[in-house]
Amino acid sequence: MCGCTALVAGGRLPPPALPCWLRRRRRGSSIRAEASPGGESPRKKVAVAGAGWAGLAAAHHLVKQGYDVTLLAAESGPTEEVGLRGFWYPYRNIFSLVDELGISPFTGWNKAAYYSPQGLAVEFPIFHNQPRLPAPFGVFGYPEFPNLPLIDRLTSIPVIAAVIDFDNTDTAWRKYDAMTARELFKMYGCSQRLYKEVFEPAIQAALFAPGEQCSAAATLGMLYYYMLSHQENSDFLLCRGEVEEKIFSPWLKLLELKGLKFVANKLPTSLTIDNDSGCIAAIVCGEDVYETDAFVSAMGISPLQSIVMNSPFIQSDREFANLLRLSTINVISIKLWFDKKITIPKVANVCSGFDDSSGWTFFDLTSIYDDYNEKQITVVEAEIYNASHLLPLNDEHIVSEALSCLIKCIQDFEGVTVVQQLVRRSPSSVMNFLPGSYKYTLRGSTSFPNLFVAGDWIVNRHGSFSKEKAYVTGLEAANRVVDYFGNGDFAKIIAVEGDEAHIEALRNLNRRANELKSQIPFSEFFLQ
Repeated sequence: MCGCTALVAGGRLPPPALPCWLRRRRRGSSIRAEASPGGESPRKKVAVAGAGWAGLAAAHHLVKQGYDVTLLAAESGPTEEVGLRGFWYPYRNIFSLVDELGISPFTGWNKAAYYSPQGLAVEFPIFHNQPRLPAPFGVFGYPEFPNLPLIDRLTSIPVIAAVIDFDNTDTAWRKYDAMTARELFKMYGCSQRLYKEVFEPAIQAALFAPGEQCSAAATLGMLYYYMLSHQENSDFLLCRGEVEEKIFSPWLKLLELKGLKFVANKLPTSLTIDNDSGCIAAIVCGEDVYETDAFVSAMGISPLQSIVMNSPFIQSDREFANLLRLSTINVISIKLWFDKKITIPKVANVCSGFDDSSGWTFFDLTSIYDDYNEKQITVVEAEIYNASHLLPLNDEHIVSEALSCLIKCIQDFEGVTVVQQLVRRSPSSVMNFLPGSYKYTLRGSTSFPNLFVAGDWIVNRHGSFSKEKAYVTGLEAANRVVDYFGNGDFAKIIAVEGDEAHIEALRNLNRRANELKSQIPFSEFFLQ
């Protein structure tokens, strides 16, 4: 139980096992525990809750290391987390996984566009096809801005100072997490049009809320990863069908062949604890109980908050009680089939400014999915973020709202007929990165020695975002399990590409300046 049960060997009782919080932590690239004198040690049981990128990643590595892994899925099969739809150039760990699986699920590189209520605002090229410029000049120089004057675009330059100062450390997160994204851009003199037509759409598409509801720290981390660190990081691929079909299904089949136990339609409702060791002993899913030696929570915030509220011993832990301070965002996905072909200039589109709080994206699935390429119809999928005001409406009203917005972007949608529709509501499905939320957000290791957390919303130092971060944190959780039991090899995690030389030099100068500033008498006296 909890990996602390003693084994009887040679008719003698071994010494009492240490409590799990006193176990020696191992470090290194490879660890192998010796078998007991009486034969092979029983395989340790690991329960993983959440069958998205994070949960599958953790299960994948732990199964390969010989653990007895049970993967609990809230739905009938693995389901991708709500978030950015594309697969961006820096998703190197996911691309490595796809190579390992031997599948080819992706399109080529794609172009994107931003729309405002006034029409087309920005057209993004394929940056791989452009001469490489020092960051961030390529991402500012190559896109086409049909209506945005040069003077507005030049106001982006001062923001680079904040980008250089934000180096993804705990200090940087705490410094910038106290202000909103809008306050940040205002402080650095960004023009109103540049903010509304370029930066806020990016914030709403990646962080799911308007700038006044987003932490400046989360915004800087996101912008640097996707846009400002390297020119080609803005390029993205798309899956040629549903991710669940093209990637997750073959991935799950492979894991089941290797011994994974997949349990569908099981959402953990609470946890039980071993009072002697302080370890998680079992995961409760309604009337079903799954005993485990270690638990990886790869769920979103909302299900984990429910567990906290249903588990008094977890609720009494400050780390998990703070989780209840975090907020979530509602997302609605609308898939529409139209009766004729419509020319959509770019396959991926980001829209902002159509109301005060919601951002949305839409994708031309006819050009992306293999199943629709040859058909004389148009299939579009839109995702609306921060959609609390739409959640209680009926499907017809939601579809009407989506169609009205589509017409404002592309007039050819005027007069077409919707022949089929699918509306999916995802309440409380993504984290709201509100200012001040960083200090309440969980890390991968927790105060319970055998409870580990993964997901695109937790705090880690890899530097990635969205599904790549979810996948990486899943591998990190698996490595923590390996370290905890002292048995197995660590998963290899590909680091984010380092800063370009000029950015690295500027960051070193900035760190030195901050060090000198901290030595000035009374430097901590004034409000920072």
